[in-house]
Amino acid sequence: MKKITINKIDEDIYYERLENGLDVYLYVNNNMHNNYVTFTTKYGSIYNEFTDEHGKMIKFPNGIAHFLEHKVFAQKEGLQPEEYYGMNGALSNAYTTFKNTTYLFSGVNNLEDNVRYLLDFVQNLYLTKENVESEKGIIIQEINMCNDRPSDILYDKIRLNSIKDNPFRESIIGTVKEVKSITKEQLETCYNRFYNPSNMFLVVTGNFDKDKMLEVIKENQAKKQFAKIDNLELKKYKEPDKIVKAKEIVKCNTNIPKMAYTIKIPIKDFEIDERKLSIYMFIIFNLLFGDTSEFDEECKKDGIITSTISYNMLNIDTHLIISLINTGYKYEELIKRIDEKFKNIKFSEIDFERKKKVLISNEIFSYENVEMINDMIVDNIIFDGKIETNIIDIIKSLDMNELNNIVKKIDFNNKSIVILKK
Repeated sequence: MKKITINKIDEDIYYERLENGLDVYLYVNNNMHNNYVTFTTKYGSIYNEFTDEHGKMIKFPNGIAHFLEHKVFAQKEGLQPEEYYGMNGALSNAYTTFKNTTYLFSGVNNLEDNVRYLLDFVQNLYLTKENVESEKGIIIQEINMCNDRPSDILYDKIRLNSIKDNPFRESIIGTVKEVKSITKEQLETCYNRFYNPSNMFLVVTGNFDKDKMLEVIKENQAKKQFAKIDNLELKKYKEPDKIVKAKEIVKCNTNIPKMAYTIKIPIKDFEIDERKLSIYMFIIFNLLFGDTSEFDEECKKDGIITSTISYNMLNIDTHLIISLINTGYKYEELIKRIDEKFKNIKFSEIDFERKKKVLISNEIFSYENVEMINDMIVDNIIFDGKIETNIIDIIKSLDMNELNNIVKKIDFNNKSIVILKK
């Protein structure tokens, strides 16, 4: 096993790539009292156009990755995953994002058996035309629920009004029409292309014997055969820099109006590492609108807001989609104040250094929690392709002059406003 040391924190993550291409990451902390395990395929909702084994580009309906998550979690016979893990002292779940689908469990006991079962059920797809058709009704119910939730409506509108061509604009779950069109053959094709060990990774975090765990995983994988994946290429998209729609008011069933103020920022405008850029963006918007900012204090004092503005960033590979979100009746006044704030941006060196210290302490603290460290590893692999070992040095290297130069390059007028109201 290769040892990956996180510098300045002195934590070690062990890594090995198995013969079948599966990447295994193990983090051991003998002071922890729980284990958290994730099994992830680098396949999410945005990967709907890719090449087949002959190199021909083929297109699939939106929502197919999420549909597969449902079907992988359902077994042909015997105990279902929720039942198995419940009987073995663990909790299980799964989720689909734009870039990955992850299956997981957490628990104290029976770790080795639970890992074997996780590998087995994810690597064993059972599909029939009948169970595909019956699943559509379940997913359509889920879509209808999402279409009634104001928060889901808001995030969908944020993407639709700021992203033009990139598939990040589409719903992870798909539309009713798209889900109805999904076939057993399409699901099998996507499963066979993306649920291959060479496109997957396993992360085990907790209190266990790393050598014994790796042996358990190797023995499990050695019993299985997987086809080699050739000519797999994902479609690349050109995304315009401008937002799609400047403002939209949406009528829906929300008790209190919701507002999203979104800025679309081209990554190509900045000649720095994307992770570093993301940290800078977080600091910039936190200094401007966070719960310790003058803006937050003044808006609360004047009754413009009752809760701190929330910050959301979506990296769509070519652009950062940054949204400021709040709930309240005085959204028009809030929008005006945000506009004014962007016209007069000044940062304090003391506040900037304090934010850096907070970020460093958060990185250190994450190693006290099995779920947080596991999520960090998954995030690193999905977005960076590797574990970042110098995150503390990156944060320490952040510079006030560079921060101000980044601010100067942001077009704050390239914005999209979404308001939800009754």
